Amino acid sequence: MESIASILSLGFLIALIIALVFGVKWFKARKDKSGSNYKKNKKRTIITLVVMVVCLIGGSLAQNEADEEAAAAQYAKDKKNYKDEKKNFISQYAYVGAAAEDLSNKESNEWGDAIENSGDDFDVDSTIDSIEKKHSDDIDGLETLVAHMHEKDQEIQKNTAAPKREKKTIHSAYLSLKHFANQATYISGSYNDFNDKASKLDQEVADKTEELQDL
Repeated sequence: MESIASILSLGFLIALIIALVFGVKWFKARKDKSGSNYKKNKKRTIITLVVMVVCLIGGSLAQNEADEEAAAAQYAKDKKNYKDEKKNFISQYAYVGAAAEDLSNKESNEWGDAIENSGDDFDVDSTIDSIEKKHSDDIDGLETLVAHMHEKDQEIQKNTAAPKREKKTIHSAYLSLKHFANQATYISGSYNDFNDKASKLDQEVADKTEELQDL
């Protein structure tokens, strides 16, 4: 259908050129309206104008149908892609959530040990710095995983075939995972606050994992 639209568009341009040629000749012969040149060029001009209109209308209809076919093909492609994108997101979600939980637990245990072994000279900032340095590779790895999950989430959000309800569920799950990972990669606050927040976010990610399984 796209080729038909192109052919009709080309036909429109050719007819336009021919109509201009015959139209000029018709105009020049206007002084002798009873002459054969006037009548002949008038007839040819009208015919080419009709051809132009037919090509214009036909080309528009063909282009509209071609656009609809292209949109339908893109939707079918997006629908297929969404199945794979959703499957990949859900399968990776639990893995990244477990990685965030494991890192958070390690940091909490080491923070608790530091408090017990420090006596009266416990320094929060130096303890946090020490924990972050020890787990720098784990922190970098978790940040990379979350960045990949962000890319997967964005692919789904941009997919025209993905149901709005599922898009909302997936994006909400990503945000929960991001917050949980940020809690483990950017340690702050007091020891108790850290643990309380980690426990809350861990449960939130667990709940989101169940929601994803129901999609």
